[in-house]
Amino acid sequence: MEEKDLEKEKEYLEKVLSEIDTQTQNTVEQINELERQMGELTHYFSEEYYFLDDEETVTGGDEMDEAERVLNYQKLQYYKLKKQKNSPYFGKIDFKSNGNTNSFYIGTFGLTNQSPLPLVCDWRAPVSSLYYDFEIGDASYSSPMGLVVGEITNKRQFKIKDSEMKFCFDSSLTVNDEILQQELSQNASKKMRNIVSTIQREQNAIIRDERNTLFVQGVAGSGKTSIALHRIAYLLYKYREKYKSSDILILSPNFVFSDYISSVLPSLGEENVLETSFFQIARDELITLVPPLQTREDALNELASDAKRLNEVAYKNSFDFAESLKVYLKNYVNLGFNAHDLKFGDITITKDELENLYNKTYVNKSPAVRVSWIADYILDKIDANEQAVELVQRVKKVLYPMFIKTSLIDIYIDFLQKIGMNFTFSSEKTIRFEDIAPLLYIKNYILGVDKKNIKYLVIDELQDYSPVHLELINQIFDCPKTVLGDISQCIEKIIEENDLPKYANLIGADEVLSLKKTYRSTMEITEFCNKIKNLDAKSVERHGKVPEVKVFDCIGNEIDYIQKIIFETKDKYNNIAIICKTPDEVKKYYELFDKLDELVMMNDSTPLSKLMIMPTSLAKGLEFDMVIIPNASQSEYNNFLDKNLLYVASTRALHELYVTSNSELTKFLK
Repeated sequence: MEEKDLEKEKEYLEKVLSEIDTQTQNTVEQINELERQMGELTHYFSEEYYFLDDEETVTGGDEMDEAERVLNYQKLQYYKLKKQKNSPYFGKIDFKSNGNTNSFYIGTFGLTNQSPLPLVCDWRAPVSSLYYDFEIGDASYSSPMGLVVGEITNKRQFKIKDSEMKFCFDSSLTVNDEILQQELSQNASKKMRNIVSTIQREQNAIIRDERNTLFVQGVAGSGKTSIALHRIAYLLYKYREKYKSSDILILSPNFVFSDYISSVLPSLGEENVLETSFFQIARDELITLVPPLQTREDALNELASDAKRLNEVAYKNSFDFAESLKVYLKNYVNLGFNAHDLKFGDITITKDELENLYNKTYVNKSPAVRVSWIADYILDKIDANEQAVELVQRVKKVLYPMFIKTSLIDIYIDFLQKIGMNFTFSSEKTIRFEDIAPLLYIKNYILGVDKKNIKYLVIDELQDYSPVHLELINQIFDCPKTVLGDISQCIEKIIEENDLPKYANLIGADEVLSLKKTYRSTMEITEFCNKIKNLDAKSVERHGKVPEVKVFDCIGNEIDYIQKIIFETKDKYNNIAIICKTPDEVKKYYELFDKLDELVMMNDSTPLSKLMIMPTSLAKGLEFDMVIIPNASQSEYNNFLDKNLLYVASTRALHELYVTSNSELTKFLK
């Protein structure tokens, strides 16, 4: 870049920073004034409350609500401006269309003043897609007025930190390799960061995809979770009249993952959306109907040494099992409906009337739907529509005892016996993890489950869900979805490439969107991971240390070696993870590391720290500067479950990976 161009860019930065300062000061003044007004209103109501009539009380309450709404909005604007002052923008495009050339600066947040063009365009604005999707030359973007066609005559990238321009250069590419390399070579943090300055073309296409439901298959490190979160931010920006943060739900694996991603949406200027796990939904719905539920971590602990159960789990995760369950419920379940007269004041709903509705009028529906429709019928008869929300559950509670047989476990046992399987509890006398989804599916069929008032659902780690899970999720969440996963990171089952269209069809997506490049690990680590499962994932050309594989003659020497490399590298990295095969192995090794005082033994409610030891199941979706996998012996890693665990653990590493054993190393590493 010529010196005169650099000076112009510095002048523009000063102009933007000055505008941010002005708007920040104005926002502070508005916040102070609003807080003063709210204080006066609060004081007035506390003094005059008993002297106000109903109209004055309602009017005053409305005034308080509106003042609070505006105050919260201004506080959000202040937060954005403070963030924007640090780094106002990261890119610029010169776009020529209809004979006019305009410069658009792209940032995390938009900034406008009295000028006809924004000083900075929000990265989600239609015109900003030019920055992510095109190199210099012909380009176009979709605006509210239609397709805008033109030419990108120049593209410029910036690194601005603490309001100071660190560097600025012209680039023909979407995101220059130098910037991408700098971002990827950074150390990991305890919280996931946003990726607005380095979003790649294929990622941007998914973020902005206008279809209702998307299904994304992406290799480890391809940015699936980041894409999901940025897509949420995009939807909240573009469809602000349709979606609020409270309308969107993420199904997360566990608290650790939820905590890890919790800073992304706020860093993009949006409130965090709702989060829960399938396990939590199941526990809430089944808590009074079945014994306690086994966690995924405890299940994997048992599966590691139970080949027979592993095969059963794989089958219960199959499409055949899901289809058999649906056929059984439709054709074989006969609950028996022993009705009796119901009296509501002067109105009587007779036994014959109820049985006719259940056994004839609504016979083609599931028991849960029949009961729901009978409840609606009763409410119509007693003319209680205005109170339907309150009464419908009470009416259902009266109807459900009319079923002769409603034991979920008995029904499930009968189903398993019909397909040649047996039901058993876990070693802790809990419902085994793989039986939770089928039991909840049966409950939904017979009694129904609470339908969630959600307008958009995001499911991460799709490979952890079975067809039964997804059928049930579709029934509970009747809304558009973004579903992301990686079949290579399955643990307790195998999903083949040709299964993907079936999964897409199951959730209502019209195709499988693929992400085939990893941005997480060095090329050396990616190559190592590829060998474990004979994959061909592509990586960004970022080089680092070749993964070390060591065999020791005893566990004591293995422990000494691991502690030594941690002492040598702990000041270099933000976080280091020792990833073991099972929770039992985590406990065993944790007690052996006598010199690692900072070592934290992770569970599903522990925040990330600098030095951690955890089972592979807990590490899914996370990333660490350095990963150490102990006890990777052939006797320990000897089937598809073990291979999957080893692959998932290895793909968590950004910069360095160590695999150790105190006996013969697994064949997967040869």
